[in-house]
Amino acid sequence: MDPRVFHVGLTVSNVERSLAFYRDIVGMAVVYEGELCEDSFDRLTHNPGSHLRVAHLQMGDVLLQLVEYLAGGDPNHLALAHHRVGNPHLCIQVDDADAKYDELRARGDVPITSDVIEGKLGYRSFYATDPDGVMVEFLTFG
Repeated sequence: MDPRVFHVGLTVSNVERSLAFYRDIVGMAVVYEGELCEDSFDRLTHNPGSHLRVAHLQMGDVLLQLVEYLAGGDPNHLALAHHRVGNPHLCIQVDDADAKYDELRARGDVPITSDVIEGKLGYRSFYATDPDGVMVEFLTFG
């Protein structure tokens, strides 16, 4: 079997809040919700005593894993910014970036961090953030 990406994981402060964002705003389908509290995961992550709440969401071939530490986690947030090494962002291709921008702006509860821009490669996109500040780009080609 050729290597392939199985999932992308994000540690979040509140699974319910993040799940609502990725399901209701991004449009991903929830495929799993549960808890994880086992020694094998503690050994895998070098984090003894962890107890997790986990949700998996899917869009096409992409599986997004949301992980909330109920115990054994670190409550400190990373300083997220696009220019920082290791900073994640998700890019969601939509039919109309301008319409998605207008939709999120009308909601008023999603932080939008840029205007819609037109790139030289023929795309239009903008950035918003999830409930923990992870950047999500909405992009349209053509």
